[in-house]
Amino acid sequence: MSGTSQRRKIIMVDNSCCPKVNEQMAGPYENRPRNRNGSLPPEVATGLKEAGGLERIQASLPDESSMRALAERHQALSDQVRLSILFFLRGSDLCPCVLKDLTGLSDSKLSYHLSMLEKAEMVVWRQNKNWRVYSLTEIGRSCIL
Repeated sequence: MSGTSQRRKIIMVDNSCCPKVNEQMAGPYENRPRNRNGSLPPEVATGLKEAGGLERIQASLPDESSMRALAERHQALSDQVRLSILFFLRGSDLCPCVLKDLTGLSDSKLSYHLSMLEKAEMVVWRQNKNWRVYSLTEIGRSCIL
């Protein structure tokens, strides 16, 4: 994608298994979903109408960079070690030597997990003389409440 123009990925529906969207729903649709009997389940038709139609739902998709950041956060939260580090940091700002004792990880593994949390913007560090001290960001704190 170019830097100035952003395109949204269009999700196409397999027309063989989904019903035709009722005419009462808002908005014209070039590729109306269809199935064998030609109608949507009532709760889906009502939900689409209340949401403003397929285009409005499609337009609510966050931009690519926001989706990437959200995916990184979810990836960071998918590991028990990283979750443990977040919970330890919830109690206090800590240096790697204390985190190493708490987790039982080697230096390289701890460094890897901390870098994943930094990349997901869940932890930050500050230099205190010869010490690196890690703390939670607001994002990190909100993920473990």
